[in-house]
Amino acid sequence: MLDIEDPRTLLRKEMAINESEGVLIRKRMRLMREFINDLPSTDPQYSMIAVAIEADQVELDELQRRARAIAQKIEEL
Repeated sequence: MLDIEDPRTLLRKEMAINESEGVLIRKRMRLMREFINDLPSTDPQYSMIAVAIEADQVELDELQRRARAIAQKIEEL
């Protein structure tokens, strides 16, 4: 017999994964910001890390949009 979960449970699991990804991204951003503060702006790594932080922010924003969409789907069920 297949163990099929209801859509609401699957969406809650997706929300939990989404939240976990957000936690990891925020931690990575915090670490990169701490590291970048110790670098002179002329260091080549400075600009690479700054771009990585910006990319992480875009990803974090997308995760937040996804979380709102999942929450809305859960409410509609």
